[in-house]
Amino acid sequence: MSGDDDGTGRSMSVGSFLDRAVTGFLLIDESSTVTAANESGVRLLDIDGDPVGTDLKAVDPIVGPELAETVEEVARRGRIVESETMLPEGATVEVRAVPTSGGVALLVRDASDRVAMRRRLQRSNRVLETLEDGVYTLDEAFVITSVNEAVTSMTGYDRDELVGSHASMLAGEETLSMAGEIIEQLRGDDSDVGMIESSIRTADGDSLPIETHFSSVEFATGRQQRVGVIRDVTDRKQNEHALRELNRSARLLLGTEDERAVYQTTVDVATSVWPSATVVAYSLDRSASVLEPVAASITDPEVCPPGSAVWKAFSTGDGLTEPPDQTGEPADSATGGPADQSPTFHRISSPSSLEEPEDPEAGTTPTGHVVERSDGTESTGTRTLYATLGEYGLLRIELPDEEVAGNVAESAELLAANAVAALDRVDREAELSQHRETLSERTRQLQRLHGYHDLLRRINGALVEADTLEGIATAVCDPLLEAESVAFAWIGETYRTGGALRPVASAGDGEGYLDGLPAAEGSGNVPAGQSDGEPSHRALGSGSPIYVPDVSDGLRASPWRERALARGFGSVLSVPLSHDDLKYGVLSVYADERGAFEGELRELLAELGDTVADAISSVETRRSLQSESVVELRVRIDGSNAILSRIASTVGEPLHVDGTVRQTDDRALVYFTTEADPTALSETVHAVESVRSLDGDSDSRIEVSIAATTVIDRVTAHGGSVDRLIADSDGFDATITLSPAVDVRTVIESLADRYESVELLARGDREAAGDDVSGSMVTEALTDRQREAARTAYLGGYFEWPRTSTGEDVAAAMGITQPTFNRHLRTAERKLFAALFDSPAGVE
Repeated sequence: MSGDDDGTGRSMSVGSFLDRAVTGFLLIDESSTVTAANESGVRLLDIDGDPVGTDLKAVDPIVGPELAETVEEVARRGRIVESETMLPEGATVEVRAVPTSGGVALLVRDASDRVAMRRRLQRSNRVLETLEDGVYTLDEAFVITSVNEAVTSMTGYDRDELVGSHASMLAGEETLSMAGEIIEQLRGDDSDVGMIESSIRTADGDSLPIETHFSSVEFATGRQQRVGVIRDVTDRKQNEHALRELNRSARLLLGTEDERAVYQTTVDVATSVWPSATVVAYSLDRSASVLEPVAASITDPEVCPPGSAVWKAFSTGDGLTEPPDQTGEPADSATGGPADQSPTFHRISSPSSLEEPEDPEAGTTPTGHVVERSDGTESTGTRTLYATLGEYGLLRIELPDEEVAGNVAESAELLAANAVAALDRVDREAELSQHRETLSERTRQLQRLHGYHDLLRRINGALVEADTLEGIATAVCDPLLEAESVAFAWIGETYRTGGALRPVASAGDGEGYLDGLPAAEGSGNVPAGQSDGEPSHRALGSGSPIYVPDVSDGLRASPWRERALARGFGSVLSVPLSHDDLKYGVLSVYADERGAFEGELRELLAELGDTVADAISSVETRRSLQSESVVELRVRIDGSNAILSRIASTVGEPLHVDGTVRQTDDRALVYFTTEADPTALSETVHAVESVRSLDGDSDSRIEVSIAATTVIDRVTAHGGSVDRLIADSDGFDATITLSPAVDVRTVIESLADRYESVELLARGDREAAGDDVSGSMVTEALTDRQREAARTAYLGGYFEWPRTSTGEDVAAAMGITQPTFNRHLRTAERKLFAALFDSPAGVE
């Protein structure tokens, strides 16, 4: 080859130039033989030895055939062909095949660095395209120069629409200005990355909240570009909003006062977090075994009984942990699930949040488990979640089928947990309130009961001092007005009026009420559909207390109720005043509110009725004994079932009854004379408890203890006495003495009610004997027990000589100890002797 001057005065040959060139050179003739090659070509292609004169395919078993194909392509096509060849050692060379007049020239350059960089860029691009965050670059004029796939997915724009467009297409001027200011600050602070939170506009016109991290990059050419990473923070914003609402719900639930308010607050918070959701809160109705909708974002939600999908979510959802397999079976339009298959549920709450604490008393682990309904179909148009509210009920959240931002399951679980905590608190507060109310009510009851007992003690004290029927009635009626709710009280008597009810005394605001009260009405047996009688008459007729808790009930059928309501009466209690089957009258009490005489007060008033009857009996007995004139009746009483008649029938002869001693518990001692053997009486006559002879071996005088009321007791209850009594197997012949104030017809009718028949044989008036009057005055100083002890001792022969009964015998007959009997008898004797030997003023 010819040489040229190299500028230094020296000439350089073409071969020498090619040997020194960086680019490799190989010349190939038409027979594919290497006709020339420089050192760079041999080195770059890693050819062993000098390739000149060698067939191109043979220069290297791997590279040679590939280069030969390139040469053939150039010869065939007649134009330059470029390719890259990978050498066995891993290096990459770029081959440029140029057609020449005698063959093909191969120009070879080392492309390893460029290929490696390209590959790195390709990997980076693949990474950028797979990122969920968007990546973009802007030039200094805020023109978009590149974006990854995430940016197009977020915005809805195509890449071609974004690249080359100004950034204001997505962000507002305020956001771009803020970004420019931050970039300037970064340059001044030598910082790398800035961050702002803003929003971008999507192709649909929506606003998408984002968080952008960006930096400024300067290339070797001095060109500036801005690189940014966009993160969609919709879920985070939604979760933050949900947490704010949940915190707000916790505060709101702290102030709720009842369960309904808890359910309503829970629904309000749920609809605030998920505005497009349908939310229903159900409460478990244990009595009806249904889930009752209490609060909802829709109108008229349905009650869910056992077997419904909502009930299944409530009853079995807590036990489910794995989602069911999607079978793809056809859906049943009637149930919304697979044909012949009920909807199933799987829990979607995070396992960590559902772990129960080791100590049930410690911690506040949420108890609102969340399950999701699965119908076995690809889509049902909605996503339905159920958050169980412990044992209280269920929260149903029905979301649109579109993807909802935020962690719905966790938010629903926390909301349910807040609701459960509030329901627990409401329950505890209700229990405490109920407990306090119960204690307060018990305290009020005890206070009322104490007041009632104190009232009765004062009434009983006044009854002891009363010596007339009017005094007794006044002593009862006046204090009764102090009882709670009592507005009116009165006492009426019948035993001296021949059965007509006559008011004796009254107290309270009942003016005019007694004026409209008839003297007599029918018995308490009121036929259906007819007017019921005034409680006072019904109590007299039935012999039992009559309680009317609500005067207004049955108003149209009862004239007395209208009169009572006109005076403000709400409830009535009438108590009969009877003693030993003798009906003295009635005590009626009226309250100004309904249901006033419940419980203890009614029982105490019934007891008061017995006490008043006893007081009337005592007063009438004393009055009868003190009367200066008496009414004497001779009667025949038929009653074969009477106890004395049965005794007479058993001994086989009439009994001359010497007297009786009334004891407690409806028992009595009967003293009579008979010549028959009475020892079998206790075995053959019911109610005879014991038999004792008072004359030793003689059987003429007998003491019989019986558990029954005798005719003498019944006459005495009317304030009378039996002067003579002979009992036979069919009845009695008796002479009865009564006070003139006692209605004879009342006594006869009272006896007729108890025996088969009563015949008045004779009636006469006589002056009371002086001994009777003085004796009654003396015995008034004795108590009932002292009088019983003295009478039992007298009739039992204790004072006879020789004695037919010892003190021990009399004590046994009375059912007391001998020392007790001795004390009662000695006291009675002292009072009797004091009345005999001292002045009248000295009688105790």
